[in-house]
Amino acid sequence: MPRTPPAAPSTPSRRAAAKPPRSQGRDAPTRAKAPIAKKRDEASFARQLPQQERSRRRYDQIVQAAAELFASESFPAVTMDAIAHRAGTPIGSVYQFFEDKRAVFAAVMARSNARAREAFEGVAHLARASIAGGKRPALPFRAVLEAAIDGFAQLQESDPAIRAANRNLTFLGELVAEDEALQRELAERTSELFAAYFPDTDARTRKLVASTVVQLVTSFLVMADRQSDAQGRRQLDECKLIVRLYVEARLGP
Repeated sequence: MPRTPPAAPSTPSRRAAAKPPRSQGRDAPTRAKAPIAKKRDEASFARQLPQQERSRRRYDQIVQAAAELFASESFPAVTMDAIAHRAGTPIGSVYQFFEDKRAVFAAVMARSNARAREAFEGVAHLARASIAGGKRPALPFRAVLEAAIDGFAQLQESDPAIRAANRNLTFLGELVAEDEALQRELAERTSELFAAYFPDTDARTRKLVASTVVQLVTSFLVMADRQSDAQGRRQLDECKLIVRLYVEARLGP
């Protein structure tokens, strides 16, 4: 959130998303007493895994339909019936795979996190591929930075799971630990890429700058998603400039 080589990938960070209005009753925001396990994939939240191809297609339809609904509606407004209707499947099929709406959303968020990791790895591979003979990457830092931010922006635009997590994480406090784990992971990977571009800097400074960059890019991505396309692009251009100047000021040109 988003959601990079030096530049920060970050998934569209859920905590940076706009806080939804307060809700009362059964679907009101709650805080778990203890964080759930970290880095669980979406299968971890299902009652059972689909075994046959037909069942796998139905499962994917349910998660995709839920992602689309959660991307456009607040958590309390989405119902299991609405998810079933959008997926074109009986309500019993939804409950066959998921205990409740919270489990469906957790699967959507896990899918979002997995895709953010994939997007980061694509940018990291781009940077690593330009390294020859143990020297600094041939690809300029600025090019990798822009590729990272553009890549996460495109992912956010095309993937409703990313937008669903951005919009609704504040309703499910028990999932914040997973989002924080993702942010730490992306910051660690970003710090490793910084080491390739700025080898003369100390590890502690690289880690601090990497964490700051991930959070900054994440916040800009979430804000850009709330704007018109033109305004969002302008904000992301400003984000590229801010990040580049900050990293070069802290780690070197």
